[in-house]
Amino acid sequence: MTNDSMIKILLVDDDEDCRLMFQDAVKDANIKNDIYEVGSGEEALDFVFKRGKYHDAPTPGLIYLDIDMPGMSGQEVLKRIKSDKMLHNIPIVMLTNLNDEKEKLAAAQNGANSYTVKSSDPLKFIATIIEATNYWLCIHQHVHYNGQKGIESHAENI
Repeated sequence: MTNDSMIKILLVDDDEDCRLMFQDAVKDANIKNDIYEVGSGEEALDFVFKRGKYHDAPTPGLIYLDIDMPGMSGQEVLKRIKSDKMLHNIPIVMLTNLNDEKEKLAAAQNGANSYTVKSSDPLKFIATIIEATNYWLCIHQHVHYNGQKGIESHAENI
């Protein structure tokens, strides 16, 4: 299967080190899906709504979203994506450094599909990313909207 037909992953995190570890984890797991990165909530919305320099961005089929970012928070980005009728089915995995029950509850109420704590141990972080990505790309069967092809199952796109 070509990368064009595979689910695109969007990583939203202001921490460049975290983005690099994420890329390493995905590469170590031999996941071939294209990964796009943005460093802020504002950029994430520009990407998913195809605004400005992201006017030709692909529609992601999976989003990893940091909660605690300067400017627009991950919770606000989550609310905006989940309130859009064309994007609300995209699975969003919330990432955070804190194991905060209040944030978990808010993420769930805002429509997050999953919530994971970024371990300070790089090996545990990498293992968590590999497991979460494998789950959303290989195991979980749900329908999502792909901007160019309509409704498709994730299983058909990996």
